[in-house]
Amino acid sequence: MQSGLTQQALERAIEYNELILYYQPKVSLLDGRVIGAEALVRWNVGEGTILSPSAFIPLAESSGLLHDLTVRLLDQVVGAAVTVKEKIPDLALSMNVAPNDLQSKTISKRIEHFLDQKIIDADDLQIEITESAVMGNFEQIREDIVRLTELGIKVLMDDFGTGYSSIDRLSQMPFSALKLDQGVVRRMGTSRQNLNVVKSSISMARELRMTSVAEGVESAATYHFLMANGCEEAQGFYISKPFALEDFISFAESEHSFDGSQIGRIHQTVHNVLYHRKCLFDVVFCDRIGAKACLPSVVDPDINEALEQSRIGLWYFGVGQQLSGMAPFDSLEQPIRDLHKLSHEILYREYGDSNGDKQAAAVSRMNSLVNQVVSLLHDLESALLLMPEDSSSGSL
Repeated sequence: MQSGLTQQALERAIEYNELILYYQPKVSLLDGRVIGAEALVRWNVGEGTILSPSAFIPLAESSGLLHDLTVRLLDQVVGAAVTVKEKIPDLALSMNVAPNDLQSKTISKRIEHFLDQKIIDADDLQIEITESAVMGNFEQIREDIVRLTELGIKVLMDDFGTGYSSIDRLSQMPFSALKLDQGVVRRMGTSRQNLNVVKSSISMARELRMTSVAEGVESAATYHFLMANGCEEAQGFYISKPFALEDFISFAESEHSFDGSQIGRIHQTVHNVLYHRKCLFDVVFCDRIGAKACLPSVVDPDINEALEQSRIGLWYFGVGQQLSGMAPFDSLEQPIRDLHKLSHEILYREYGDSNGDKQAAAVSRMNSLVNQVVSLLHDLESALLLMPEDSSSGSL
C-alpha cells in the first residue's frame, strides 16, 4: 500500500468516481479474434498520478471499504458491457471479486437483478476470483459460485498456479476457465520445468472441461508456444496494454493480424482419443477378471455422453467445425461416429459373451477405428503446420 493514502481519501474516491476502469483485451488463440477484456481498476489521485490496485486494495480491505468498492465497480463494468454490446456484439467483460462479496451473495444478487431487468445478458459478463482466494475460502464461496453459474455467468479462476489447488477441489467448483498466472507464463522461457508446468496446466483445464487462458503474454514466442500447445485465450502487453473504455472499443473494432490456429487443440484431441481407448480397455480388462475386480468409477462417464459432448466429439463438433472443407477434417466424421457407437457396444456388452470371439472382434475394431482417427488427426495437424504463411492466421 502506498504511504500517505487514508481511509477518508479512499471513501471520497469511491463516492466521487475517482476509481476508474481500464480494459485489457483478450484474444482467442484459436482464430486470432478479440473476444473481450478484463476490467482493471485504477485510482486517479490527480496531477497525472494513476495508482495500480496493489497501492490501495490493501487499504480497502483493512478499512472495510472493499465491499462498497466492488459494488461500484460492478455497476461500472455492467454499464461498460452495455456500451460495448451496442457497438460490438459477442464481447465479454470480466472483473475480479473478493471472497467476502461471494460469501455475502452481494455479487450474485446484484448480477441477478441486472439479468432480470434485461440490462445485460449472461454472456456479456464474467467473474474472476483468484486461486488463493478460492482455496482459502472454499466452503464459504462455493454456493455463490454455483449460483452464478446457474444464472449463466462464467466464473474464471484467476492467477492459477499460485495457490496450490488440488484437482479434487477444482473438480468441485463449476469454473468455466483457468487463467494461468502471469508469473507462471513469464517463467516459461527460463527452464524446461517451467515450460512443462504451463503445458500441464493447459492439459488440466482440458481434462476439467475448462477454457485455458494465459495472462502476462509479452512476446511473440510466448504467444505462439501457447497457441501451439492448445491454450485457448490470451491477454498481455504483446496483444495490448489496458485501455480506457472508448479506446478499447476502437481497438476491438479495428482490423488485427493476431495469429490463431487449432493445431494445439488437434494435438490435444489425439490424447483424448487415446485416453478414450484406454478407458474402454479398462472395461474389457475388468470384464475378463470379474466384476468384483472393477471399481465403480473405472468407466469414464464421458463415454456415456452424447457424441457431441463426449471426449472424442467435443472438439470436432464444436470449434473444430471452423476447419470444415479441409480433407482430413471432413474425413474424420464417420470414423468418430463409428468409434462412439462401438464404445457403447463395449460399455454395455452388446457383443454377447464377454469372453468370446465377439469381444475380441470388438476390441480389434476399436483399435482399427482409433488408429484411423489418430492418423487423420495427424494429417490435419501436419496440414495446418505446413500451410503457407499468408494463410496460417485467422480461423485456422
